[in-house]
Amino acid sequence: MMDKFFIIVITSDKTVDDEAEKIETLLRNGVDIVHIRKPDWSLRDVRHLIENIDYRYRYRIRLHGHFELLNEMNLGGVHLNHRNPAAPATAKAVSRSCHSIEELESSAEFDYVTLSPIFDSISKSGYASRFDIGNIREDIIGRRVVALGGVTADTLLPLYEKGFIGAALLGYIWNGDFERQLASLKRSIEQLKHHIAPHDDMAK
Repeated sequence: MMDKFFIIVITSDKTVDDEAEKIETLLRNGVDIVHIRKPDWSLRDVRHLIENIDYRYRYRIRLHGHFELLNEMNLGGVHLNHRNPAAPATAKAVSRSCHSIEELESSAEFDYVTLSPIFDSISKSGYASRFDIGNIREDIIGRRVVALGGVTADTLLPLYEKGFIGAALLGYIWNGDFERQLASLKRSIEQLKHHIAPHDDMAK
């Protein structure tokens, strides 16, 4: 079994009150990586958001666009998608969006890939799951696949048991009460740690 399950949060594509502060709060409370996804924002707007995030957290941030900010802001990496399909040569960490099992064939080229939508999306109305979660393990085992789409705090442990190496949350965090969702997420992260710990002991 894996000894680590990565928790990723993707930003809302909309403006969020006190967003930089909330990103820092997530990173202080068990979230490993935050993806900055603002497809309609200007370079200036994205830079301003990152400037308001404490420097010590920036290596745990990945960009979905405006990759020229990668080195300027000392960020952790980039995430490729159909709008931005090529990584800059200076990127040390690269991940990518996938939307089918076939796309996973190239997953070894990346730190990880997101596969979506695993469940019916929370943030996108009508964006329904495309996968048989009951039988997905054989398609993802041995690959660095992160579950995305409809992920909640309650689904972290089941996704770990299916063989995903992590889970990415979006609508669950930003479409509800932030403090309440954060508290629920923290509880689930602690449960995951207790669940994974026995496997670590057995491996020693």
